[in-house]
Amino acid sequence: MKWRFSPIPSEFVETEITQRDHFNNDEVNLSETIVREAVQNSLDAARDKTITVSFSMVKKKDGLDPVFFKSIFEGQLEQAKHSDLNIDELDFENPCALIIEDFGTEGLTGNVSEKDSGNFSDFWRRHGKSHKSGSKRGRWGLGKLVYSTSSQAGLFFGVTKRDGDSQVHLMGQTVLNSRIINDKLYPPHAFFADYLNEDDPHKRMPIPVQDRNLIASFLRNFRLDREDKSGLSIIIPFPDESFEKDKMVGVAIENYFYPIITGQLIIKIDEIEINDGNIKELAVTYAQDMFPHIELLFEFIEEAYKFLPESLLKIDPSWISDGLLDEKDFSEQELLDARARYNSGETVGVELPVELRKRDKRPEKSYFRVFIKKPSDLAKGMDIYVRGGLTLPGESKFKERKALGAMIAEDEYICDMLGDAENAAHTQWTMRTEKLSKNYIAPGPIVGAIKKSILSLYKVLADVADERDENALLNFFWYKDPEVQKKKSKKTKKIPDVPPIPKGIPKLKLTKSANGFSVSNAGGLTEDLLPFEQKVRAAYDSVKGNPFNKYSPLDFTVGQGGSVDTKTEGDVTIVEASKNEWKVRINSLPFRFSVSGFDSNRDLIVRLPEGKPHAEKA
Repeated sequence: MKWRFSPIPSEFVETEITQRDHFNNDEVNLSETIVREAVQNSLDAARDKTITVSFSMVKKKDGLDPVFFKSIFEGQLEQAKHSDLNIDELDFENPCALIIEDFGTEGLTGNVSEKDSGNFSDFWRRHGKSHKSGSKRGRWGLGKLVYSTSSQAGLFFGVTKRDGDSQVHLMGQTVLNSRIINDKLYPPHAFFADYLNEDDPHKRMPIPVQDRNLIASFLRNFRLDREDKSGLSIIIPFPDESFEKDKMVGVAIENYFYPIITGQLIIKIDEIEINDGNIKELAVTYAQDMFPHIELLFEFIEEAYKFLPESLLKIDPSWISDGLLDEKDFSEQELLDARARYNSGETVGVELPVELRKRDKRPEKSYFRVFIKKPSDLAKGMDIYVRGGLTLPGESKFKERKALGAMIAEDEYICDMLGDAENAAHTQWTMRTEKLSKNYIAPGPIVGAIKKSILSLYKVLADVADERDENALLNFFWYKDPEVQKKKSKKTKKIPDVPPIPKGIPKLKLTKSANGFSVSNAGGLTEDLLPFEQKVRAAYDSVKGNPFNKYSPLDFTVGQGGSVDTKTEGDVTIVEASKNEWKVRINSLPFRFSVSGFDSNRDLIVRLPEGKPHAEKA
C-alpha cells in the first residue's frame, strides 16, 4: 500500500544494524528497554507540568479489523522474510499491537517535508545521531530502534499531533537485516510514507501519509486518541511475546520513581496507573526486589526534592581540584553540624558547583546536589543517581552501607554533559564516550567526581576513617579477600617459632590517594610477627562480576617496566611484582608501601589477602 523499498547502489558500503543488543541482552530485556526508552523520550518532549505515558494492548476483540491490519503490511512481509524473520507463524486472523502514547507533550516538532534538526527528522530520518542536548535524556539516536526490535515483523508506526498544527501525521518504518532480493541489495531502513520528488533519487524525501481516510482508519482501529490532543502514539504490530505487564510496571517504578514521586510523570500500563499517590503501594507489589525499605526510600526522595535551598551546604568550587569531596571542603563547624544531623537521622544535602569547559565556548558554571540520610531502622542502604528525572541503575555502589544517598542533576548544563557521558542504554556514565571527548575539555575528572560523590559524602559524614570498621569501605576502595573466611582444613603441625596473629585488631591500614593507595602498619601488626609477608592486589572496579577476574594488562601492569610507580618507606622489600599483584616483606616497623599512577577517573579496588609471618623467621 504505502511501503517503499529502494535497493542500495553497488558503489555504496553495505551497513548492518548491530545495536539491537543494546536493548535486549543479559543485563536488560525488552520489557525494561521499551519502558525506559519510551518514557524518557516523552519526558524530553514535555509541554505540561505533568505528562502521561500509557502502554496498552489492542486486539481483535477491541475492534482491530484483521483485513485492515493485514493491509498495512502489504509489500513489507516479503522483505521481512528475506531478512530471516520468522513471519510464517504470525496470526493475521488474530491481530494485536502494543500501543504507546504520551499526553501533555509537544509531539514530534520540526519540518515534516524537509530534513532539519527538529525532532521529527531526528525520529524518522536519522539513525545513531541526535540533536538532543541540555536536560534532554536521549542522546544516541538509537532509542527508537527498540520499537522495530520489539515487533516480531520488524516494523512500527507513529502518529503525532503537534501544538499549533491542525494535522495528524502518520508514518511507519521497518528496520530489517540487509538482504538480497532478485540480485538487489536492500538497506535496513524503509518507510511507510508518501514521497516528495519521487523521481529524483538525490531529493527523494519520505513524508507523512497524505490519505486522510487511511489516517482515520489508523486512529479508529488502534483506538488512538489524537484528534485534538498533542503528543505521539507508537503502534508496534505483533509485539514480542516476552513482554510482561507485571514486569513493565516494576520497571516503570524502578526507573522513573523520581519524576513520578515529584509529580512530573504518570505512567499507565493497561488498567494500572502509577502516580505520586499510589507508587509506594504499587512498589510493594510490583518492585519487591527494588529495595527492602521502599517507604523509607520514597520518603527520602520526597525530602530531597523539597529540600530548601537555604538548607543546602554550599561547597566552594575548589572542591573539584582533587576530584573528590572530602573533609577539607567543609569548615570545622559545618562538618560538626552535618555529622550531628546525619547521625540523628536527618537528611543532609550539599550543593556541589562545577565549571564545565565546552570546546570553542566560554566555561559554563553549573552544579549538582547530593543528599544522604541514615534512618535508624535501615537494614540495607541504597544510592541513586538521577539526571533530568532519569535514574541510572548501573551507578549504584552502596551495597552493604546502611544509608540512603541520592545524586540529583537538574541544571541544564550539567545534564548536558552527563547525557553525553551515558551509555546507549542510559544505565551508567562512561568517561570516555566519543561525544564527551568531542564536546568538552577534560570532562573525565568531573564525571568521575560525580560518580563518587555519594560515597564521598558518606565517608565524610560517617567519619569512616576513624571508625576502624573493616567492612565500612569494602566496596568503596578495597575488596575483602574471600581467603580470610574460615575454611575447614586438615590439622597440620604448628610451627613453634611463629607466634599467633592477634585477632580482632587490623594489622594493616589502607589509605587512598588521588591516583593510587598506600599500605601501612596498624595496631595488629607487632614486632614479634616480623618479618611479615603480605600480598597486595589491585584492579579497576567493574559493573558486573569479580573485578580481579576481569583484570587486563591493558588496564595497568606492575613491576619493572610497569605502568604504575611504587615507593617504600622503612624496611620493606618488594619480593615479587607481576601483572596486578605485589608480594612485600615487612622487616621492621613502621613502614609504608605506596603505589601511584592509576587512572584517577576509574574506581580502584585493592585487596589484601591474609598475610603471615615469613617462614624463615628466626
